[in-house]
Amino acid sequence: GDVVVREGDSYSAAALSVVLHTRNPYVPTFRSDVRIFLVKSSTDNSKSTAWFGGGSDLTPYYLIDQDIINFHTHLQTMCNTHFPPESITDNDDNTQREQQLSYKQMKKSCDEYFYLPARSEHRGVGGIFFDDLDATENTLDFVRDVAEGWMPSWLPIVEKRGKMEYGDEERHWQCLRRGRYLEFNLLYGESLCMIGWN
Repeated sequence: GDVVVREGDSYSAAALSVVLHTRNPYVPTFRSDVRIFLVKSSTDNSKSTAWFGGGSDLTPYYLIDQDIINFHTHLQTMCNTHFPPESITDNDDNTQREQQLSYKQMKKSCDEYFYLPARSEHRGVGGIFFDDLDATENTLDFVRDVAEGWMPSWLPIVEKRGKMEYGDEERHWQCLRRGRYLEFNLLYGESLCMIGWN
């Protein structure tokens, strides 16, 4: 952007979040969000800066390898379409924002973010997580694909697993695992205080 954010600047923010918890324990919980922040200079109304954040991740109750592989393959293909791996280098000239444009880095960011330190485990099988992406035409197209990509990444799993039979034992396990999902949100989620838990 063309403005350095300062006290007194005006800002706008918008976000879309989708969280789908399922009744059938063989269908994983899906979460995705996209957001944009826009800051306008308080000293020069013609100057502004904007950036995107968001992600997408999967939390299965039962690990079915092919479902997880297909989900990650969808995300990797989407990332590689917008940010081809050959266009991203690991040299010192790259900024931090440029380096996070790879699927590998966005997956790593997701794995690090959705980690429960008190239990030494991840909340799910990951996905992608990104923040502070300068708002450009290319990043807007990418964020749009993240927002629209939840159906093609998750629906095939629902169609395959949604009619699988389950009983009380599977539902009990699902409730225990869903409790871990809630635990993460309560203890480590961005919007809540983490004092004393690290």
